[in-house]
Amino acid sequence: MMQQFVDRENELEALERAWKSEGPEMIVIYGRRRVGKTALALRFIEGKPAVYFLADERGEENLREFRRKIAQFFGDPVLERSDLGWLELFEYLARKGEKLVVVIDELPYIVEHDGAFPSVLQKAWDSHLQGSPLKLVLVGSSIGMMEDLLGYKSPLYGRRTMQIELKPLRYWHVREFLPSYSEEDLMRVYGAVDGIPLYLRQFRDELSFWENLKNLMLRKESFLYAEAEFLLRQEFREPARYFAILRAISLGKTRHGEIVDYTGFDRGVVSKYLDNLARIGVIRKVYPAFEPEKRRNMRYEMADNYYAFWFRFVYPNRELVERELYGEALKIVRRDYDHYMGRVLEKASLDFLWKRFAFERAGRWWGKREEIDIVGLKGGTAHFFEVKWKELKEREARGILKDLERKAELVSKLKDLPRRFGLVARRIEGKERLADEGYLVFDLKDMFKP
Repeated sequence: MMQQFVDRENELEALERAWKSEGPEMIVIYGRRRVGKTALALRFIEGKPAVYFLADERGEENLREFRRKIAQFFGDPVLERSDLGWLELFEYLARKGEKLVVVIDELPYIVEHDGAFPSVLQKAWDSHLQGSPLKLVLVGSSIGMMEDLLGYKSPLYGRRTMQIELKPLRYWHVREFLPSYSEEDLMRVYGAVDGIPLYLRQFRDELSFWENLKNLMLRKESFLYAEAEFLLRQEFREPARYFAILRAISLGKTRHGEIVDYTGFDRGVVSKYLDNLARIGVIRKVYPAFEPEKRRNMRYEMADNYYAFWFRFVYPNRELVERELYGEALKIVRRDYDHYMGRVLEKASLDFLWKRFAFERAGRWWGKREEIDIVGLKGGTAHFFEVKWKELKEREARGILKDLERKAELVSKLKDLPRRFGLVARRIEGKERLADEGYLVFDLKDMFKP
């Protein structure tokens, strides 16, 4: 059965351009685990002469397996019985002079076992591959290591011809996995697993969101119940402190001092661990839009919704799950999920508004005591939005918009520009009347329109 493949048109177009080029290509594809890097590489090589090699943790066996794959492609039993090393195999490929794609998937496993591999690949590229039509695709899930391979200290610096950091799918793609779901439930799914294709494929369209959530996240045998812990243990040898820091952020402790107070760890330790988590893309550092990027203004937030959900709901309720009290765990999630969904809708709304208005700049703004969910600049006009995971009566919506007009006065950098005000919510009574008055008002149905 063919695996569902959603979006990635831009990435595939870029890869096709690389295939059509006359010269050699060194393409790097990286991103968090489960985001669809392998699926993208396999879709790209469909119908092309290609060698696909998936590395693993078996050390020297990777070299033997890569040699076998090359030998099988060219029908060369002598090569398969040989003891040629990495450099000689790349030289062999260059001498063949054939236009083909060679994919090395999970490259970090090779580098972990053989730290000299990047230098060997540099030598192979400089000495042999540059004169060939080979398209070399390097794929990796360890974001930190892959970014090191792209960095100026790496032997491969300056050799790559293209890099693709594959991101999760946008919220609107969730519908392609669950076509019968309502807009509210689609957003709830996005709040639980973000746009990670492998996770989205676990949901069954014929089951309700809550049934799926219990089966996939709140049962001890389920894949997604243990997934966050597995991923973090892949990155960190001693993850306990990382877990405490991520739990703090999931509870809204977003400032450095708040995280220190919650965890009780030394400030320097917290800074180091936060930098490590940001480096691998689990969290991100954010600054208030249209304000100077000063350390005292900085906050930390989860970079994807799966981690946010797991540390907010699964991690603190593991004992209930381990005792098979699945219904009790689900009650806690249902009780608090609407409150959690506020930040989820803000993240989705920012994507929606960027897509709709093509802002020059946009983001969340905050001052000493006030916040505005989204502030954007487009064509010399400032746009201000509040985002609410609520069903708003017209009177409530007007009150929020009026207060937004007050808060907009605090954004000094945009004070003298023409301004528009808007609101995004689950549902808004009197939406048409508000729009007629010049407000920008959107609900979930607008967000999921094609």
